Amino acid sequence: MTKSSTSASSQTELFSNDSEFLEADQRATTRQIRQDSLVAQHNDLIRARYDMSLLESRLFVCLLGRIDRKDKDFVLCRIPVSELYPDEKVGGKAYAQVREAVIRLASRIIHVETKDEQGRREIVSNPLMATCRYKEGSGYLIAQFNNFVKPYLLELQGNFTVAEIQTLLGFRSFYSYRLYWLLKSSAFHKDTVVVQLATLKKTLNLEQRYQNFADFKRFVLDVAKNELSQTDMAFEYQQAKTGRAVSSLHFHLSRPTIATQSDVKLPEGTQQILTEIGISLKSLNDIKARFQQGKLSEEYLRFAIKYYQEAKNNGRIKSPAGAIYKALMTDQLDQEFKIWKAEQPIYNSPKAITKGPKTEIIELDMLREQFTTLREKGLSNHDSFDKYLNWMLQQNEYDMDVLNGREILIYTESKS
Repeated sequence: MTKSSTSASSQTELFSNDSEFLEADQRATTRQIRQDSLVAQHNDLIRARYDMSLLESRLFVCLLGRIDRKDKDFVLCRIPVSELYPDEKVGGKAYAQVREAVIRLASRIIHVETKDEQGRREIVSNPLMATCRYKEGSGYLIAQFNNFVKPYLLELQGNFTVAEIQTLLGFRSFYSYRLYWLLKSSAFHKDTVVVQLATLKKTLNLEQRYQNFADFKRFVLDVAKNELSQTDMAFEYQQAKTGRAVSSLHFHLSRPTIATQSDVKLPEGTQQILTEIGISLKSLNDIKARFQQGKLSEEYLRFAIKYYQEAKNNGRIKSPAGAIYKALMTDQLDQEFKIWKAEQPIYNSPKAITKGPKTEIIELDMLREQFTTLREKGLSNHDSFDKYLNWMLQQNEYDMDVLNGREILIYTESKS
């Protein structure tokens, strides 16, 4: 891509225009990143000639992740600034960095070269973005792709490549990002990908930079090799020379087995709820990893979501996202969860005295203390302990008795 000052001025003028920014904000959708965490591009777009900053590439990925497979047109989307900084907090320099990324991305011209059925080449150049806007203090950007790239991003039928969003956002070098896509688009049924050096430098828009191959190796190839070593496109490479000059590169893919978080599914409905609440993609993947490791149960996951949603509705917290994430990653609500379970039809207290494999004994004094705690936290629908106890005794599984002079509640598993 190259820059176009005319395009930049028309597409970024809303930095100082409140009314137009608000109008665009009203039209923009709050669509979240795809739940399967996968994005796709046509291979012609992957191999197009352009460059970007790292922040621009992340913005591109976040917008790409909001495309639905059924979309026939691009939509204007809101993108939280926090998504552009997946591994770090958004600091005071964020406005200047995001402002620069918005201006540059709005001015990028993409050059796509294709061939027709007769093998005749065609080069097409157009702006990548229809609009890209950011207002300081808003906390998000508003962006939409140019219709020119519809054939390369919408309703893809073949000759396209799929990648995981979290992998793409994890790169710290734009050249690692580009090489990952380029290798992935060429790696189908191949363990070695051969690329002409001149072609690669043209694709990366580096024809006038790193004339010394040692510099290209140091600042592009070796950086990418290091970053891609933790992905499914890990590689080693060899140089091929024509005379004394390097003419091509042979990328040997090691194809390690990488467990991607897109393969991990949270219990039905919970991932969508977490995304709508505002859990970031990185945090969502942290939760998935904990769930996959067996450190997070479905029952506790649903309890934590409900607990903090009710806290928000009651005005105790403003936003539940951070609280829910902490609770899911640290078992912060473990005690509340155990108390809540005491009110459920099937009681499984860790302190219960087991009388038999299908019978449990619950001391009434303990049950009364747990009910009091539930009431204080607003987690019980009963006005008094007596009503709570009567409710339990109305169920066939519960009965009362006296053991060693103490009242107890006996739970017997039904034989249904």
